[in-house]
Amino acid sequence: MSNTYWLNGKYISKEEAYLSPLTHTLHYGLGAFEGVRSYGSSDDKNVNIFRLKEHTERLFESAKIINVPINHSIDEVIEAQIGVISKSKLKDAYIRPLLYLNDERLGLDIVGMKSHLMISCWEWPTYFGAEAMEQGIDVMISSFTRQFPNSLMTKSKISGGYVNGVMAHDQAKTNGYQEAILLDTNGFVAEGSGQNIFIVKDGNLLTPELTCCLNGITRRSVMQIAKDKGIDIVERQITRDELYTADEIFFSGTAVEITPIRSVDKVVIGPGKRGDITKVIQETYLAAVREKAKEYDHWLSRV
Repeated sequence: MSNTYWLNGKYISKEEAYLSPLTHTLHYGLGAFEGVRSYGSSDDKNVNIFRLKEHTERLFESAKIINVPINHSIDEVIEAQIGVISKSKLKDAYIRPLLYLNDERLGLDIVGMKSHLMISCWEWPTYFGAEAMEQGIDVMISSFTRQFPNSLMTKSKISGGYVNGVMAHDQAKTNGYQEAILLDTNGFVAEGSGQNIFIVKDGNLLTPELTCCLNGITRRSVMQIAKDKGIDIVERQITRDELYTADEIFFSGTAVEITPIRSVDKVVIGPGKRGDITKVIQETYLAAVREKAKEYDHWLSRV
């Protein structure tokens, strides 16, 4: 964990990042955050942050949705994320901007409360381990349902909204799986506990519509890569049984990157490991973040 934080426009040490036990967001969950990653280039000369502008724009969109203002410009927040990585001298790292209400005033009325924006970062290895990137992971269909769009806005990364994903993930781990897939309130596939999902069938790439899932930035990257590779992409409702009969399935997300799924509810998917299309997308994505795919250099912000 880095000792350099950015809080409300100033770089501070971790020890200075004090939160009161009466922090409003701690009690009620009204806050927003982002997950951003930096990578060292393949030649070890540069450090880049992947799709920093898009992540920062989504943070501002989340703030607007929850009606908690960010008291800084987009450019300032972009520079702050570059700054914490630079000052921390990290390469492969995870960056966490967090918007929260820190007033010592409890209750549901937030009128007049001050918003705070903190940015931290830490070293980040492969989420499920290097082996999982080829062999895949085992997942289960969770008994928890992804929130209905009008119960909790699904186009924003609301802090309290991730309780749903934490409980689904914990249920999966307790039952011997590595991750969970959640269905929406109509019984269609939504996403993982904190990842978007893609399935491959007959050479085509399918992914759920955005009705109940986050418009993931890695998801958008996957779709662009697929388009560039001539792979047809369809966004539509996906049923649970289509998962069992898929040729390939993978998760996408900032944390998990492109992670193959080898089984769902103990039903083996395709070859039971990373499939050919997943491999193409995964290798292209990992090349892009390492500055090895020049056509995607516009996704990178140099530290």
